[in-house]
Amino acid sequence: MLVVAMPMAFAEDHGLTIEADAVEGSTTITITGHATSTINPVTIMVLAPNGNVVSIDQLNPDSDGSFTSTIGVGGPMWKQDGEYSITAQQGSLIQNKMTVVVEVADGAVVPEFGAIASVVLVVAISSIIVLSAKGRLSFTPRI
Repeated sequence: MLVVAMPMAFAEDHGLTIEADAVEGSTTITITGHATSTINPVTIMVLAPNGNVVSIDQLNPDSDGSFTSTIGVGGPMWKQDGEYSITAQQGSLIQNKMTVVVEVADGAVVPEFGAIASVVLVVAISSIIVLSAKGRLSFTPRI
C-alpha cells in the first residue's frame, strides 16, 4: 500500500496548522496539527461534498500544542464520493481555523500524487538534458 500525504495547511500569521494523512484504500484518516494555545480545545469537523457533517471531534492540545485525531472512513455517512473538507478550529479567531481536503471514493481514501508526479517529471527532464549534453547524445537521427 502507498502512503498518502496531504499537503500541510498553514494558517496565516501564527495560529493553527493541520495535516491529514491516510493510506491508499484505508478506512481511517489521521489528523495531526499544532496550536499556539494549549488552553482552548481544538474542534475538528468533517464535511461531505454535499455539505453534511459526517464527523466531529474535540480534543485538548498537548503541552507543546500538538494534537492528533483519528477519523474512521466508511459507513452510511461516507457513501458519497468526492472531496471531504476537514476543518480544525480553536476559539473564534479566523487565524485559528484551517481546512484541508481529502478525496474519498467507494468509502476509502484516494491518494494525492500531484507533488510527487511533478518532482518525478522535473528529475526525468533534467536527467535527459544532462545526459545528452555530457554524452553528446542526439535524439534526432542525422541525415
